Amino acid sequence: MIFRVALAGLSMALAPLAAQAQTASSSPPPAVVVSTVTEQSPAALNKYVGRVIAVSTVDLQVRVTGFLEKRNFTEGAIVKKGDVLYEIEKDTYKANVDKSSATVKGAQATVTDNQKTFERMKFLRDKQDQPQSAVDQAEADLQSSQATLGEAKAQLELDQINLGYTTITSPIDGRISTTNINVGNLVTPESGPLATILSVDPIYVRFYMSEADLVDARQKGLIGEDQAKLDVEITLSNGDVYPKKGKINYVGVAIEQSTDTTEIRATFDNPDGILIPGQFITAKTMDPAAKPELVAPQLAVQLDQKGHFVFIVGDDNKVERKDIQVGAQQAGMWVVKSGLEKGQKVIVQGLQKVQPGIVVKPVEQQS
Repeated sequence: MIFRVALAGLSMALAPLAAQAQTASSSPPPAVVVSTVTEQSPAALNKYVGRVIAVSTVDLQVRVTGFLEKRNFTEGAIVKKGDVLYEIEKDTYKANVDKSSATVKGAQATVTDNQKTFERMKFLRDKQDQPQSAVDQAEADLQSSQATLGEAKAQLELDQINLGYTTITSPIDGRISTTNINVGNLVTPESGPLATILSVDPIYVRFYMSEADLVDARQKGLIGEDQAKLDVEITLSNGDVYPKKGKINYVGVAIEQSTDTTEIRATFDNPDGILIPGQFITAKTMDPAAKPELVAPQLAVQLDQKGHFVFIVGDDNKVERKDIQVGAQQAGMWVVKSGLEKGQKVIVQGLQKVQPGIVVKPVEQQS
């Protein structure tokens, strides 16, 4: 009888535990927030502050004296090589060309006449009708007229050059500044630049690399004696990344002792004119041979005595621990060297609810 009472008491004691177990087994799986493991471009090797500079800067100088008659461009606009930008009065210089041209024709006629005389004197000398002295005089007259013709041609060429200087054309493609002298003013070679043209495509970016970074790049073979393998990526002052990468085309020949840096210059295509000479930028050097890296959110990565690990959610929504090797941190992410694969789901929120083997309800993290 006592035994039956004891069994009844035990049954009553176990009943709540069984009910709890039944309730637990029927409760929904806990919700967790997951993020997908992705690849991203390798991190920048180094960052530098830099400036945009023009490949070519040309001051338009006056070569002759005269009144400025025309300006054929819009200030601040793009001009092309060969475009006529300014015109100086031509009348005086054209008259000089005409005069020199006439002088050349007269000198040429004299040379022709003296040549015939010289040939005739030689013929008569051979027939003993003229002395050698007459031949010598005719030859001297011919040589003198030839010298006069040479001088006349040189003067004509000089006058033609000066006439050409009355038309000022653009020597490069680029953007032109405001004009320094307005139409109607007298200009001379001492007047200073009429305007300045800066090339814009391609364009340079200049920054200064520390001695330590330069040594490191040389040791890795990224900067050699005659070429640099590094790519350069720039960020504009508004935070946007410029869509085109640049190539280093110049590495300074010495270290500046006052700053322990050397000049680096990279070339960028600039078809849309986004980069402007004098513009402030942030430059990043990149190894173009580096492969994309796996990254996982820092919120997902945990650390215990075994090392870094994450919890992933498999296809069956079961939680699994993954031990990982991590690299550098960047922008809220860990670079994952090993232990994960692209596309796996790591838990970033709800970690306190999970342990290996349980089933969860994953919710993708909103970007």
